[in-house]
Formats: sequence, C-alpha cells, structure tokens
Amino acid sequence: MAPITRDGVELGLPFTETEYRDRARRVRDEMARRDVDVLLVLRPANLCYLTGFESIWYPPRAPVGVIVAREDERLLFVDYDRHRTLVERVALFDDAVFYDYATAIDQLRAAVQERGWSSATIGVERWAASPGAPLVDRIAEAIAATGASVVAGDWIVDRVRLVKSQAELACVRSASEIVDAAVESLGEYVRPGRTELEIAAHLNSEMAARGGEEPAIRTMVSAGPDVWCRTHSPPSRRPVEAGDVMYVDVCGVQSRYHVDVCRTFAIGRDHPAARAILEQTAGSVDAVIAAVRPGDPLEVAQQAAEQHVFSRFDREQVWWVGGYALGIAIPPNWVGHTYLANDAFERFTWEPGYVTNYENILFDRDAGFTASYMETMLMGPERVEVLSRLPRTLTVLR
Repeated sequence: MAPITRDGVELGLPFTETEYRDRARRVRDEMARRDVDVLLVLRPANLCYLTGFESIWYPPRAPVGVIVAREDERLLFVDYDRHRTLVERVALFDDAVFYDYATAIDQLRAAVQERGWSSATIGVERWAASPGAPLVDRIAEAIAATGASVVAGDWIVDRVRLVKSQAELACVRSASEIVDAAVESLGEYVRPGRTELEIAAHLNSEMAARGGEEPAIRTMVSAGPDVWCRTHSPPSRRPVEAGDVMYVDVCGVQSRYHVDVCRTFAIGRDHPAARAILEQTAGSVDAVIAAVRPGDPLEVAQQAAEQHVFSRFDREQVWWVGGYALGIAIPPNWVGHTYLANDAFERFTWEPGYVTNYENILFDRDAGFTASYMETMLMGPERVEVLSRLPRTLTVLR
C-alpha cells in the first residue's frame, strides 16, 4: 500500500488511508444510528483513531480534536496554531481550523456557521481528559448559540473502536509479544537491591528496544510487606529484598494499541501462600473461555470469573475480579468505556475483534502479600483467546 503523504512528504502513519477512511465511515454510521449530524471529537485516543495524530501534551485550555459530519467524508481538524506544523506532518485530515487561545471558541463557532451546521444536531465529547470541562461547556454554549442542537457525543467513536480490524489486531499481537519478552527478561535483571523504579525502567527499556512505545499507564512494580495495599501505587525507591512478593503490571504498546500483562514474583525463594492462591485463581481464565461465545453479553465472563474465584476465596480477600476494554490509549488513561461486568458507560457483547484485559487481584493483609495476574483477551471467531504465553502461577526470581 502506498504511504499517506501531504505535499510530497510521507506522514508516517501506521495504517493506510483506506483504514482511516473506513473508521470514519463507521463513525458516521454510528452517528446516524444515534441521530447525530456533526460530532466534535475531543478525546485524544479517538482523535488518534480517526487521524493518526498524537501529541505529548493536550493543552487544557485549547480544544484539540476533529469534526466529523454525517453527510461529508471530509475530516476537519481543529488545533491551536503552534501545533500547525506538527498536525500537517503527522495527521490525516482534509481541512483544518487553527486558532490561538483567545480565538478558539469564536473560530469553532464560525466553523459551524460557515459549513451550514447551525441547524444540525451536534454531538460534543465531554468525557475527555483535555480540554478542561469549563472550556468544553463554553464551546458547547457557543455552538448552541448558532442555532444548533448540542447533545452528548460521548461513546460514538469509542463504540466503533471496540471491534478491531485485522490491521489493528496485528498491532495488538505485536504488543503482546513485546510485553511478554520484557516480563521474561526480569529473570536476568531482578535481584535484591534493585529498586522498584529501576525494575520499571528496565521493563520500559526492554519494550522500547523491541519497538514498543510508552504506555498510557505507568508501569507498576510493587514489592515488600506493604504490597497488599499498594495496587495502583507507582514504583518507589525501595530496593526489593529476598523474601519479597513482587508484582508487575505493564503494557506492551504498538501504534498505541495496548496489551496488559501482570504477573506475581517471589524474590530469592518460594512463597507457598502466594503460589497456592495463584494456582487456584489461574483456573478462572479457563472458566471464562469455556463460558463465553461470540454474541454473549460481556457479563457472562464476569459471572463465570466470580463464580470460580468467590467459591474458593472470601470476598474480603479479593481486591477485584474483572476487566475493561483495551485499544488505542493516550496518557493519562488507558481504560475503555465498557467493562466485563457490563455496568459502566455502555453495555456491549463479545463481538469478534473485541479486546479486554482480565484481572484477578487477591491479597493477604496479615501476611503482607498480593497474588495477582492480569491477562489480555481477544474474542476470536469462535472463542476467547488469551494473548500472553506467560504462566499465571508464581515465578521465583533467584
């Protein structure tokens, strides 16, 4: 396939123009289903999905996004002027509005009027890390002042993103290979005296050496007697010690597609109690695979998982059993809008191409350890596939 170019310069996007145009087409179909004429896309991951654009910073006082119209195949990029050269070199779009901080709202309002959208139903994404909520409110008010009907535009692009194309799944599988290799390398690197920060940096370096990108979630390494209460804690300066239980949660990333892997390790010697828990909870993955088929509601997996875990362990010992959709992610968020419990923003079913993480996190407060693993699952044509090849049981690092 010919690369995407602008003014003779290759944009370096990871997918073909056909792939991006098909994504926009499916978004327009979803807009029609929801009676939305025009959509202002502000979530960074959704912007990346439609245009390939990625930035290290999304200013809280500047709307960075793309406008999709149901009856127009053209994509209208919106960003502040200092991003103009970046946008022109790394994003697929057909037209653009560039502004400074002072003119952003006025120029977005003018864009709506100039394109004849003043009588349209316009969806605005509000569940976005950037820009700030007060600015999104002012943008919505300015658009409504043109005569347009402003409605919630959230989850339109996100829903389309839930089912991955073959090109996307190739990135997912590559990300899985990258993260597996990085976790496997811990056997040669980890020893008493290494800090959690050093171990996290090692994982990130190993993934970068294999073509992996910076994940949208900080790499988590947690060890020692307080590990039971440190889920979601960033890595610290504490050196790991012989006898520690350590768990790592890390994402491999390829073209912003994430694959999550968490594993539990014992430093220097075996930890029979953690091993015993993991040997039992590992079977919940098999229970989910056996229970779920394409078209089932997501909660079929949740019910199978909970039945397996809670029939073996007290609920007070379980931090969480569950999972959430994975895909394109931009810091600071990597979690999709659907959960295996089907209790989040929208309900969904197990469609072929759906990718989710899956977690079993158990702890023992008195003994001071956590026994955890996380997988990434892909719904195939007939059944769920687990992407990682790493064992879910305890690994002793000597």
